[in-house]
Amino acid sequence: MQLYPISFFQPRPAQPHLPLFVFFPGMDGTGKLLYKQLDTLAARFDIRCLAIASNDLTDWAGLVDRSVQLITTELTEGRELYFCGESFGACFAMQTAGQIATKISELVLINPASSLVRLPWLSSGSALTRILPDVLYPISARILVNFLIDPDRVAATDRQCLLDAMLSVQPQSAAWRLDLLRQFNVHAILPKIIDIPVSLIAGELDRLLPSVPEVQILEQLLPKSKTKFLPYSGHACLLEKDIYLADLL
Repeated sequence: MQLYPISFFQPRPAQPHLPLFVFFPGMDGTGKLLYKQLDTLAARFDIRCLAIASNDLTDWAGLVDRSVQLITTELTEGRELYFCGESFGACFAMQTAGQIATKISELVLINPASSLVRLPWLSSGSALTRILPDVLYPISARILVNFLIDPDRVAATDRQCLLDAMLSVQPQSAAWRLDLLRQFNVHAILPKIIDIPVSLIAGELDRLLPSVPEVQILEQLLPKSKTKFLPYSGHACLLEKDIYLADLL
């Protein structure tokens, strides 16, 4: 285990006069799959992406503590703070937000993987990943890509970037992150984030997770939430053509 499992990287030059926007990545943990959104987001935000080490096996408490340390070093008095989490990152963002709720201006949750607990066939995938021979891991990742995107909406180069990010995670770490999602209890987190304005975004054609019913449940539980459904989008919607997160916000 690394001493610092979480790090920040800054995909655009610092803009300390703008609100701080922190991106919590999906299962790949790289933080690099926000790249298609950077140009439009950078007009409004000073962007930081969290990245989880590819071999990391840190529990939720350790990941959250380190993230809070990184984020608080970037904050100045009165500066607005936005959290954005996609899939696994939505669960990560919720837990981190619960630790510094009074500092957050808005929490953005995209296709949150908090729904995984209702899908036993997918949540049991961590056990399969542990016993999967290393030679088969790339094959399983390529199959999974088909559930994450619609090839008609994601360019070939972007599909390859998604696959590369997935393959950068070691199999043991991928299994560990699935275990973390199985442990995630959204109802334990909700009281800590109930006063934060929340934007819920769901792809209506998500073939990996039941994202639409999940955000509908969260909308009922979070009184300061608003919901946006993307009628033609899948799970990895931030890689799709003509999807601009800045406009959705």
